[in-house]
Amino acid sequence: MAKESTSMQSQSPLSQAQASVAKATRAVHQAESHPTDTAVDQASNAVEKAGNAVESAVNSDNKQALEEARAELADAQDTLSDLNPS
Repeated sequence: MAKESTSMQSQSPLSQAQASVAKATRAVHQAESHPTDTAVDQASNAVEKAGNAVESAVNSDNKQALEEARAELADAQDTLSDLNPS
């Protein structure tokens, strides 16, 4: 049986940014709980990708959702910088 798509809608740049920020936040929390070099590196990469995704969504019509994603990303960046003070 062919695997069907779980979403009937294509993801917009905003929804991709929101998903990327959520993934980065999870990665940062994981690194915070288990601060290994690998976990911190993975969180750093996830935060960088989320930043790129948020910037790609800059033309979104939903400015409130975009600002919420930016705020969540900023929180993740702050937490990450506390883990990696270099």
